Amino acid sequence: MWNPAFRGLALLFALTWFVFPGFGLIDLSETWDPAWPVVLEAGWGLLFSVLVGGAFIYIALNPRRAAPAIVQLLVVAGALALSAAIALEAAAVVLAVVLAAEALVFLGVPERESVRLGPLVVQRPLAFVAALGLVPWSIYAWRMYEANRAGIPGDNTIGVNHYAVQGASALGLAALACIAAAWPRGRRFIGVCVSLVAAYLGLVSLAWPGALGGYRPPWSILSMAWGVGIAACALLGHRRMSR
Repeated sequence: MWNPAFRGLALLFALTWFVFPGFGLIDLSETWDPAWPVVLEAGWGLLFSVLVGGAFIYIALNPRRAAPAIVQLLVVAGALALSAAIALEAAAVVLAVVLAAEALVFLGVPERESVRLGPLVVQRPLAFVAALGLVPWSIYAWRMYEANRAGIPGDNTIGVNHYAVQGASALGLAALACIAAAWPRGRRFIGVCVSLVAAYLGLVSLAWPGALGGYRPPWSILSMAWGVGIAACALLGHRRMSR
């Protein structure tokens, strides 16, 4: 009885982040248009299309087995809230609060699986790759926060500076990769989402050297390699556990 209602609500939430007012897919479509700050558009688009919109699609497919998606949404909401505080971007707090509230709605799904990080079983190859990204993503996030605080021109969507959201994307990737390494239940879904964001962001940065929010070509290549490594380890680890 309740599942169709929750499925419909999850699809509605996904649509709002994909199109309006989240602009996820819209900004993502601008990543190859030189009229826009393409790397900043990619960061916003990937966060709200893949990490957020993708999670709501996952919930819509099976509301009772949606723990990985709910955890991912809450991590992204936390990254947005922390980024808002560090980057001094108050408007980003609204995004964090709305996202957290929407994610918590699905704790009301009848007979749903428990949403908790356990039991934890560390997959060493994935943990190693995830650890390699902790310092670079943290440094990148901090640089985005500095740009936000300094008021460096970039882009604004729904009144939120992209630099703050770019930093949230970096923090979210680092945190989610570690969760995927330690939590078998969320390993495949979260790992693939992290992989897509890191690899595509690196690709856009490599294709548009010097773009706002971008990084140098060697780091762009490493971002793509890190993303591929996360996906490979996550999928391989899941296959071994499912045997």
